[in-house]
Amino acid sequence: MKRAVSVGEHKDNGINLFDNIMDVLSDDFRNPIPTGIKGLDNLMEGGLAKGELGVILAPFGVGKTTLITRLAHTAWELNYNVVQIFFEDNTKVIQKKHTTCMTGIALNDLNGRASEVEEMINKKQSERSNHLILKKFKSSTTTMQQIEQYLRKLISDGIRPDIILLDYIDCVVTSRQYKDEYSGEGDIMRAFETMISELNVVGWTAVQGNRSSIGADIVDADFINQ
Repeated sequence: MKRAVSVGEHKDNGINLFDNIMDVLSDDFRNPIPTGIKGLDNLMEGGLAKGELGVILAPFGVGKTTLITRLAHTAWELNYNVVQIFFEDNTKVIQKKHTTCMTGIALNDLNGRASEVEEMINKKQSERSNHLILKKFKSSTTTMQQIEQYLRKLISDGIRPDIILLDYIDCVVTSRQYKDEYSGEGDIMRAFETMISELNVVGWTAVQGNRSSIGADIVDADFINQ
């Protein structure tokens, strides 16, 4: 009976602390992707590494999408595969923000310097073999499971992301029912953490904060818009 019950059972009794310890110590277990913002990179010892999650908390209209676009573009310029997911912005606006990052030409000046911009874009395209994917999902109807399915489809198609930027996580809905919204929001954030760990990618997202979150030395749940 004991043998019958244990058929197919995974045998994992753990490992001894010293098993292959020198190989473990020689591994560079943390290879962070820089943000391109010197102060942040200094605080985070070079940026975020794969499996790590960064959360940007700021009120409406202060530049969360612009910052996320800057982080995405920096990673792409460093030859990482990048997926930038967004819900509320126009795709063309995100493309223009990236073009500004790429060329150094202000948004309002792009049209007036079209030939110069085109030349710079063509040159950049010829230099890059990595991917920067912009993907828009429907706001308030998309679950983390749907996002993960999309990312796994990308991987099966040969595009393996190194970093995922989600703008922003408030727009993701839970696939389960909860008595209060806080439990649902926690479930979504945990699902995102689990996903970036399983996919072995860096994760960045943004959360809508209230005005009191500006300039706060310590940010807690009271600063999140309810």
